[in-house]
Amino acid sequence: MKNRININFWTLFLFVGLSVPVLLFNSCADDNDDGSTTPVKIEKVFLENAQSTMPDRDLSLFGNFARLGQMIRLQGSGFVGVKQVLINGESCYFNPVFVTDQSMIVQISADVPTVEAPDDVRNTIKLVKSESNTFVFSFEIRAAAPSITDISHTLPQAGDEITITGKGLQGVTSVIFPGNIAAAIFTSDDEEGVWVKVTVPSGITQSGSVLVISANGGAYSPAYFNYREGLVHDFDNVQNYSWGSGVDNTALTAQIPASGNLPKSQGGYQVFNPTGSLAANSDQRFWLNSTAIFGSITNFIPGATAAADCGIQMDIYVEGVWNSGIIRMVMADGSGASRYCMLYRPVYVNNTYSIESFVNPGAWFTITLPFSLSADYEGKTLDDVIASMSAASYKQAGPWFENSGITDVFDPVPATEKVYFDNIRFVPLTTPTYSDFPDEE
Repeated sequence: MKNRININFWTLFLFVGLSVPVLLFNSCADDNDDGSTTPVKIEKVFLENAQSTMPDRDLSLFGNFARLGQMIRLQGSGFVGVKQVLINGESCYFNPVFVTDQSMIVQISADVPTVEAPDDVRNTIKLVKSESNTFVFSFEIRAAAPSITDISHTLPQAGDEITITGKGLQGVTSVIFPGNIAAAIFTSDDEEGVWVKVTVPSGITQSGSVLVISANGGAYSPAYFNYREGLVHDFDNVQNYSWGSGVDNTALTAQIPASGNLPKSQGGYQVFNPTGSLAANSDQRFWLNSTAIFGSITNFIPGATAAADCGIQMDIYVEGVWNSGIIRMVMADGSGASRYCMLYRPVYVNNTYSIESFVNPGAWFTITLPFSLSADYEGKTLDDVIASMSAASYKQAGPWFENSGITDVFDPVPATEKVYFDNIRFVPLTTPTYSDFPDEE
């Protein structure tokens, strides 16, 4: 059994604080005894986290590392009189009030270099009392915990190459899909750490999060990967079509793109703007039967789930340059075009029109629309979304391709891009918390 040190973080601070007057009194008694000549030594490093099951964690039992921004407690001797703490060569803050001869608390600065630190100071903590009285302790310093912000396609087929984007993804050592299926082929962006390209392995039958382990630790994606439970229309086996305006339910089946290792079409699909000439202020709509779909969703996603933690995904393929238009996902029809809907606006960034903001990947990719993107669902739950669908004047929901502009910013022009779409689905957007310490996951 692991030994757990159940020291309350704030109790520790109070104890140290009460000890300070005694230390100051002794110091005043002999002005020449300021501790500067006493040898200083680090014996152990502890991670301070009041929210943890181990608020004062002995890191020698867990790999001896800490991350930028974390607070650590040094344990040893001779700390009174320390003038500077250098971590990887960078000076870090400590409050002298909370220093005893055997313990001191230090904040690891976000400015501390990690892999870019010079070799002679990398992964070290150096205490300085004077030029001749220092101590260097070997200790691994990692960057802030990595994160995953997007997966280019969340319902891919085996053999497809997809891109996982995020932060801190340098030195990736494994990519693990739901069902504990590890990818055999992947490459990572070891300079900036913002992407991992991975070939999807065969045998994935479960849904959930993708786990990426990198030099900076692990990171989970939201739990939306392979979430077939939430499918409400795929032009093949799952059909909830009601009616369409400018687009019908007759599936297109020619494989697009025709070659390559990026995601391709999966059986049937449909297209908005098939002629590549949708007039300004025009739209096309694809409607699903709401009553046929909303009753089953809470069998998989709890109705109490926050609107920000669930939403709609859809896979699209874009032919040509996206020069005008948006996708409007309407959940409850009959209350006006701007109500109960979420928008995908790839060429409008912060209400500014920019064709350059959309880079066509030349393959199918997933768009994700949290329900909280709609002002009607802010602060609400999935139950509220379903209630709005049930109470709608028209029991229909689905995507529109709407060629409209933004008032006082941009007037629409004829849209020239063709937007193919497939696999409309409800998905969870919650992300598991990855812990550096398995007992806390």
